[in-house]
Amino acid sequence: MSVAIILLAFMTACGNGQQETAEKTENMGMADGMESMGNMDGIDMMQQENGVAAVSTAGEPAFVVAYIGIKNALVTDNYEQVKQAASDMQKGLEGSELTEAQRNQLRESASQIADAQDIAAQRQAFAQLSRQLYEVVKSNEVSGKTLYWQHCPMALGGQGANWLSFEEKVSNPFMGQKMPGCGSVEETL
Repeated sequence: MSVAIILLAFMTACGNGQQETAEKTENMGMADGMESMGNMDGIDMMQQENGVAAVSTAGEPAFVVAYIGIKNALVTDNYEQVKQAASDMQKGLEGSELTEAQRNQLRESASQIADAQDIAAQRQAFAQLSRQLYEVVKSNEVSGKTLYWQHCPMALGGQGANWLSFEEKVSNPFMGQKMPGCGSVEETL
């Protein structure tokens, strides 16, 4: 019974997007649910159905498109795609209308992601990149589209982290396929 309570508390902490998973878990039935709680494969498989929706990025700055590429690759737990998108972001910053200081700061963070040895390090560096890009977006009109500043309180071992998205629906880059819907929209830009 205590495993069920811990699981419920864990899913409640993420809020938005987790009700469906909680209902599916509840529908497993308490008898078999208790045995399979230790084996979370059923939940992981259900959540893997949550993909990243295709969103048109036509007319958006190359560095913003590459940032979204990093986010989407983290959502799908794809280390190699994250590295490629981070490299694309570094290139996309060239010739952008940002100040040299902004370009250098974002380029350094994207470089940390590209050079990271594992996906956990990529996610850590992505948190920093997200904060930096948020500040750039708040002070400059860099995107013609609505951006959503999203938050997951459980990201990075409970420290919490934010990211930008073109979609209002949460696709969590910090929890990946374990809990892709974990989080909520904090601000619309």
